Amino acid sequence: MYYVIFNPTAGAGRSVKTMRIVEQYLKDNNKDYKVAQTKYPKHATQLARDAIGKGYDGIISVGGDGTLLEIAESIRDTNEILGVVPAGTGNDFRQAIGVPKDTQKALDIILQANSKSIDIGLMDNGDCFLNVVGTGFDVQVLKNTNRVRKVLTGSAAYYLGIVMSILGYKNIDLEITANGKTIKRTVLLIVVANGKRFGGGLNVSPDSSVTDGLFNVVIINKVAKWRILGELPKLKRGELEKISCAERFMCSEIKIECDKSQQFDIDGEIFGQTPMAFTVKENALNVFCAK
Repeated sequence: MYYVIFNPTAGAGRSVKTMRIVEQYLKDNNKDYKVAQTKYPKHATQLARDAIGKGYDGIISVGGDGTLLEIAESIRDTNEILGVVPAGTGNDFRQAIGVPKDTQKALDIILQANSKSIDIGLMDNGDCFLNVVGTGFDVQVLKNTNRVRKVLTGSAAYYLGIVMSILGYKNIDLEITANGKTIKRTVLLIVVANGKRFGGGLNVSPDSSVTDGLFNVVIINKVAKWRILGELPKLKRGELEKISCAERFMCSEIKIECDKSQQFDIDGEIFGQTPMAFTVKENALNVFCAK
């Protein structure tokens, strides 16, 4: 039997249609399942915690990256296996484990029962993240996108959020400590990547692996506002080498500090503030994945 945690508000409500497909497909394949619906923020964490040790074949998330993170917070360091059915707005983490966007194909991966243990990121308060943390321009985009989602959804909301952010954004001065040394940079943004992409499709780190015990750190250094729209398509295509103001390195631990407090984009949610430190925890979460 599978335990399905369903977030009805994910994807601006489009997850409801996805859930209907999930139920029909499980029935067609003669699979038993139980559905638990989230009703408030962090409810998925509680629901997943209640499912631990009950003998389920897998705990399936039908929602976005935020729902995934809430579930992972409970089942990391256990024998439970997380199944990913993308039903949110961005669904960025799925790429890191080879899960397709199509609902039935995502379910096929779960039913094939191929799984592996992957790395997660740990914050200095003990909470985890699966995909990407960042600060700078991406936080402003996330804030503005959330503001306009009352009237727009999907990519339209995101692109309007970018335009709004360009108008008001200022580069920030950071102190970054990793690999035994400290560097100072004035940045557009910094991204600490366990996964491959963020922001609804920006391929910030296409070479990342969730099983190598390392973060890929990507820094886009100070850039004039008029250049931002020209550089973002390169980031979307994963062409970091074509962005002259970009640099990257790998590490297993990193600390980010700033004289002026900065918030972080953590798997698509705004959380915390500088200074913050992040550490890789290897083989911490079991997930159904493509062979």
